[in-house]
Amino acid sequence: MDQKGEIQNSSNTEMGLKIGPIVLMPDIEKRHLATLFFGAFFGIASMAFVNVFNYSIFSALELPEDQFGRLAGSLTAVQEVVVVSVIGFFGALSDKIGRRIVYSMGFFLLGIGYFIYPLADNVTELLFFRVFVALGCAANTVMLPTVANDYVHDSTRGRLIAFTSILNGLGLVLIISTFRNFATFYEQLEAPEFLMNLGYDTANWAQYTFWSASAMVFIVSIVLYFNLKKGTAEATAKKDSYFSTLKIAIKEAKNPRVALAYTAGIVSRGDLAVVSTFFALWLGIEFQSMGMSKPEAQKMAALLYVAVQACAIPGALFINFFIDKFDRVVALAISMAIAATGYLYLGFIDDVTGYEMYFGVGLLGLGEIFANISAISLIGTVAPAKARGAVIGGFSFFGAVGIFLVAGIGGQIFDSIGPTAPFTLVGIANLGLLTLALLLLFVERRKNKN
Repeated sequence: MDQKGEIQNSSNTEMGLKIGPIVLMPDIEKRHLATLFFGAFFGIASMAFVNVFNYSIFSALELPEDQFGRLAGSLTAVQEVVVVSVIGFFGALSDKIGRRIVYSMGFFLLGIGYFIYPLADNVTELLFFRVFVALGCAANTVMLPTVANDYVHDSTRGRLIAFTSILNGLGLVLIISTFRNFATFYEQLEAPEFLMNLGYDTANWAQYTFWSASAMVFIVSIVLYFNLKKGTAEATAKKDSYFSTLKIAIKEAKNPRVALAYTAGIVSRGDLAVVSTFFALWLGIEFQSMGMSKPEAQKMAALLYVAVQACAIPGALFINFFIDKFDRVVALAISMAIAATGYLYLGFIDDVTGYEMYFGVGLLGLGEIFANISAISLIGTVAPAKARGAVIGGFSFFGAVGIFLVAGIGGQIFDSIGPTAPFTLVGIANLGLLTLALLLLFVERRKNKN
């Protein structure tokens, strides 16, 4: 369908309430939209919490620090295996039993995961309990965009998606900023006698921090269950199998720009994974080595993680302003240059409490979001209409490959070489992608001249 046809089709679709710049579908109420925004605010923060506070759990288990990297990588890999395996199932399940139930269930599973996670006595139990967190993340990941697309009219779909993305970022910054204080709060709390009789012990500060997160996501689950729209969605067309879709996606890689976009998927998702998995863990180790208590080290590590994400928010607004003014491959090359600078710079920081660290945090936040948005923008542009779903699915597949590579290799070199080694690895990968982008531009321009 051409652009004119799409606009006409959109205008012929019946409209519902108009709330600010957003037009809803006819059967959607203000309460439903407000609840969607509520879920979006808590969504990313609820999923990111486990990695940001891994240091506290590893410390509570009294694991040797030279095993932290491998364990963090293994936990991330386990989670990604589960997410990739069940995310399609949760999407199909929501078609049968309703978005409200599955979305609420996602937060409920996170609540279970965060309650049992700090009860692990060994690494094996920790890996097993991470499965519950992964199941919650999978349901959460698929339900936010699905519910958003159900609720909004086509004419303002982009506005709603952008607004939920902003809420994701704000929630991540504000919620993690709040929870970072819980570590020292529980360690220093002079508990009343009735709590002491119940077994309260300041040594269990990590456990109490995770239980607080568990309580939060249980509350979110209840709010979603009682306030999202009831019922099931309209029937959708039967989808092709995963492997047949992947076959089409690989076939489309004959187009050099599609192949570059797939490579960008590997690198950009690897960028996100290295920050979420290793950044706070590295800083927790660094701050403790400087004489801080473990709760204080966790608090400071979470603060700098939040600072990275805070820098990413204006970065997202900035790149969305200029990205349409450039060829998508040029935009990708610029983004990779900035991202590579940020990741490689971390390896040269001697004092994580100095100004050089703050500069590194800013670069990292900008590089992380620039790489991610430029990669998504490129795949959206180069995906052909006849195979758009398959190509974007292929992009997601290669993104999962990027996470596995960073989790596996990054965890090994975190322990064997040094805590900043995973960031150096990802920085080199960004430079490699920058080289490929420039090479493609050179070949295309030479071909056009001939």
